Amino acid sequence: MSPAAALRAALAVEMLKLRRSVVARLATVLLVVLVPLGSVGMVALARSPQAGGPTAAKLADYATGDLTTMHLMVCAQVLSIAALAAGGFFVAWSFGRELESGTAGALFGLAVPRGTIALAKCLVTLAWIGACVVLTVAVTMAASAAVAAGSGVGFRAWGGVGTALVAGLLGGGLALPFAWVATVTRSQLGTVGALVGVVALTQIVVLLGGGTWFPYASPSLWTGMGGPDAAAVVGPPHLLLAAAVSPLAIGAVVHAWRRLTNV
Repeated sequence: MSPAAALRAALAVEMLKLRRSVVARLATVLLVVLVPLGSVGMVALARSPQAGGPTAAKLADYATGDLTTMHLMVCAQVLSIAALAAGGFFVAWSFGRELESGTAGALFGLAVPRGTIALAKCLVTLAWIGACVVLTVAVTMAASAAVAAGSGVGFRAWGGVGTALVAGLLGGGLALPFAWVATVTRSQLGTVGALVGVVALTQIVVLLGGGTWFPYASPSLWTGMGGPDAAAVVGPPHLLLAAAVSPLAIGAVVHAWRRLTNV
């Protein structure tokens, strides 16, 4: 079997697994439904007369400005975290399930190399996350249009679309290192634990002032989650560093799967 034919076969199988995955279905619904609802709801709460005290202070940045732009700003901030979480849970299932259950031994009898299978898993994960991010932003735009009927979409709002797409895609790409964790630990729960640990570490790094160059923090800071001052210092080099995590992780995962043993 040629490498191209092997990759096509592996992609077909992994796409079938994706369509039948309960984890992927739940994560898709959570991203596509809850993120737009949360984005519109948080802005509505920030502009509500009933908002007061700590709630009003936390949501003060969303209380003024163009409505659609604010919806997309919140969407970008939430997506930068939600895409990472959804992708992390999915790769924990996709890479860890077969290894944890002991059914991975069947992979050693296939004509498709294990490295090709790992590459297909990574590509399907990226395609799924990318589709979810695009659909989430589109639903947010539709929900915003319904709430802000007649206001139109301004230039800044279209810029917010790009920010939300980039933040979501970067967040999804940052989930791929956990595919390597799942391969090494052979544990879905261990992978989820590593994901939670990295999220906690990110908070500590941001508090210490090192979030700009930390790949798991820079996309969120860029969207304004840490405030306008923190967003202003995040530039293309920081985002490119975050984007480089994905291809490096794919290389590490493929290498790990090539060296995989049936033990």
